[in-house]
Amino acid sequence: MTNPVLAFTAQLARLLPMPVKRAIYRSGPLAHWIRANLNRAAPQGLTQVQVAAGGLAGLTLLLDLQAEKDYWLGTYEPELQEAIPDLVGPGSVAYDVGANIGYIALLLAKAAGERGNVYAFEALPANLERLRQNLALNELENRVKVVPGAVSNTSDPVRFLIGPSGGMGKVDGSAGRQELVYPQAIQVPGIALDEYV
Repeated sequence: MTNPVLAFTAQLARLLPMPVKRAIYRSGPLAHWIRANLNRAAPQGLTQVQVAAGGLAGLTLLLDLQAEKDYWLGTYEPELQEAIPDLVGPGSVAYDVGANIGYIALLLAKAAGERGNVYAFEALPANLERLRQNLALNELENRVKVVPGAVSNTSDPVRFLIGPSGGMGKVDGSAGRQELVYPQAIQVPGIALDEYV
């Protein structure tokens, strides 16, 4: 990473323990100031970057650093990152339901190892494309099976609501995040997980 602000931030992400990173994130004005400066330094659009810290440290992801700093810095879902190696061992079968761009699927593939199988379910076409790209960048496309569609109670097509960020959504009528406004909807394959398995 050639930008000194981003390089320094990546180094801090590697060195600081998670409790300190959480304290910074929750600090309000300090967190806002840090985000603003990182946004000024970060390139626009998708960029190939090496993950600085966390369970995927050293792997390469295609990220929008304006909005996806938590993936890059390894601070995305820290409790889940810590739990995966305890719950998923070599040779395991794991399911990532709502795989988004593949961060958790990659963590699962790493924990399950070469003998494991990971199934990554994702409904949104843009996420599917980036999921496949992130798997290919790390030569893990043979260990993670991408399954286009939304896990539901039916294997019939379902109406899938797209969230405000475009990177999130839910099956119409599912619990999901009720507080969000879903401005768009698309039809996607429904996948009854019991039937799929």
